[in-house]
Amino acid sequence: MHVIKNSVIYLGSSILNKLIPFLLLPVMTKYLSPQEYGALSIYMILITLYGAFIGMNIHINVSKNFFEVPKQEMALYIGNMLFIVSISCTVYFFLTVIGIQFFDTVFSIESDWLLAIPIISIMMMVNNINISILRNEGKAYTYGIFEISNTLVNMSVTLLFLLFFNFGWHSQIIGIFAGYFLFFIIGTVYMYKRGYINVRVDVSKIKSLLAVSLPLIPHVLGAVIITMSDRIFIERMISLEAVGIYSVGYMFGMVVMLFTDAFIKAWSPWFFKNLAEPTDSKKKKIVKYTYIYIIGVFILALLISLLSETVLPYFVDETFYGAHEYILWISLGYAVHGVYKIFFPYLVHISKTSFLAFSTMTAAVLNLIFNYIFIAQFGAIGAAYATILAFSVSAVLVFWYQKINFQMPWLKST
Repeated sequence: MHVIKNSVIYLGSSILNKLIPFLLLPVMTKYLSPQEYGALSIYMILITLYGAFIGMNIHINVSKNFFEVPKQEMALYIGNMLFIVSISCTVYFFLTVIGIQFFDTVFSIESDWLLAIPIISIMMMVNNINISILRNEGKAYTYGIFEISNTLVNMSVTLLFLLFFNFGWHSQIIGIFAGYFLFFIIGTVYMYKRGYINVRVDVSKIKSLLAVSLPLIPHVLGAVIITMSDRIFIERMISLEAVGIYSVGYMFGMVVMLFTDAFIKAWSPWFFKNLAEPTDSKKKKIVKYTYIYIIGVFILALLISLLSETVLPYFVDETFYGAHEYILWISLGYAVHGVYKIFFPYLVHISKTSFLAFSTMTAAVLNLIFNYIFIAQFGAIGAAYATILAFSVSAVLVFWYQKINFQMPWLKST
């Protein structure tokens, strides 16, 4: 089956892509204190937060339209995506310039470093558009080359500035900027040369793109809150050092997402292609593979948590050994999140992304409440409990909405 073959390729590239940062953990945790690692984690949260507003998950329109419009029209869509994110980036860059005049630090981050975030965000989004095209074309190998090469550049520059120029945690930010800048240039040229960029501004296309993407801003914002507000709460309620230790444990738990992302990257084009002309047999096949995926994700989470706790001492400095207590709970949280992701494409398919905003923001608000209560009661581990509960709420809501709005044979898959 084509989707399985591509999943293996995506998984291989994802493993290589994530293995590089893991292999660097001994170096990063040796040269960075838990406080510095905590500051780096907070900065990464801010990048994701800006990306929610600047990028608006606009690359999802590639998958939505790829099999429904000719290539010339797809190029017009992509040209207008680039126009939208360029305007958005400019607005948020100047808002940041104004904002940093009033603060020396933001969540323990020097405010001047915030200026790089809008630029990183737009470069990331252009890269996402390019690799979304590659996924829908079925070019898994080329996708892997882009992803792994980006990470290699990122990590090489990071090591250069960390080991030879003593830039501390800022070295990672310089590495991220360098990697995304290079592949922003390469990706843009690559798309243009293959006829995927038509720079003519089209108001109707802009309206169509925004109709899908604007409702995704609260959705993505809610996802950021669920996955990253825990570190903000820990920084405020406990310490920046606790953020650093928690973030290392979180990184191991997130390995589950490596596998679910790899599958979904292959699944989405196959899913949208089958539902472009749905039949009962196609729907039954989708349901059967969904059941297998859900069972597999939870088994995987348990295996990864057991393995991670065994190898942790070999990957991090002893000052980070306390990270082991978070791994199981974060792994289970991302297993639940993997269930949510298998139902996400249905709402894109039926153009009901506005409900994604509702469901994710509902879960996000509950997550904020859970974080405060559980961290106060249990310490930093309470943040992991809050993450599982929030992911569960969003998964249940999205499945329920899909079930009542798009008929699938959930009890008749055989």
